[in-house]
Amino acid sequence: MSKVKMLITKYNVPKAKFKGGKPKFDPSKKWVEYSLDLIEAKSMLQAVDFVTRFDLLKVITKIESKIYYHENHADFDFRSATNDLRSARKLLRM
Repeated sequence: MSKVKMLITKYNVPKAKFKGGKPKFDPSKKWVEYSLDLIEAKSMLQAVDFVTRFDLLKVITKIESKIYYHENHADFDFRSATNDLRSARKLLRM
């Protein structure tokens, strides 16, 4: 399966409903994950066919809304998130 199809299926799978309580995620780490996916999706946008481009645009919209949600979360630490993103991008270049 190509990277484009994996990215599209990752964000089109229906999620289970949240049943309350404290969320079990770190918004800073999820922000880094979504930011890396957004960078990857935008870089693949010009290399895909016409039909796949629309699916990828829908995924980009979903990713941007998730990034916005995590940026506004009460436990979000911008400094550590940007440092993690910077170091992750350095690792991906290798």
